Amino acid sequence: MNFRNIIFDAGSVLVNWNRYYLYTVVFGGDAERAAHFCKNVVTDEWNDVTDSGRPLGECLQQLYLQHPDAHTYISAYWNCYKDMDGGEVPGMYDLLLKLKGKGLHLFCLTNWSAETFPIVKEVNHRLFSFFEGIVVSGEEKIMKPDAGIYELILKRYGLDREESLFVDDRQKNVDGALAVGLPAERFIDAENLKGRLEALNVL
Repeated sequence: MNFRNIIFDAGSVLVNWNRYYLYTVVFGGDAERAAHFCKNVVTDEWNDVTDSGRPLGECLQQLYLQHPDAHTYISAYWNCYKDMDGGEVPGMYDLLLKLKGKGLHLFCLTNWSAETFPIVKEVNHRLFSFFEGIVVSGEEKIMKPDAGIYELILKRYGLDREESLFVDDRQKNVDGALAVGLPAERFIDAENLKGRLEALNVL
């Protein structure tokens, strides 16, 4: 295939953004307590609701009602959001730079809250400056792996699906892309992706 466009997921592909980092700080370095809080209060399922487009204030209010004794810790999710940043995924800046230098068109398709994604984008501006277009689930109110969000980014930016490659760390999102005929690769790390891109004659 002759790929002209690469569409990247953001979390765990471009940036190491994780609630665990924040709550390790909040709980004074107590990793076990931080992990328990992320697993039982600000859960993956709860975080997915914020990515779906529901206002963050409503999502937080739900947790305040469910866990009244944890109000201060829950509020840190918004008040200290930047502390979730674990930095760029190693090697990805150089890889994006190389792809751009090869004339590839780069895009981003991410499941993220419309209210918190601007923070991520600001903190990691040098990565996101590579992209010609970004689609955020919270803004569109549709999430991967729903077929509609893949169709949306292709249509919005006039991308030929056969000339586009989607990269995501979650297999269900890779499968969602494949289901609509969009070629896709599972992200493991930058070096592995570089090897796959070389095998596909992208690099």
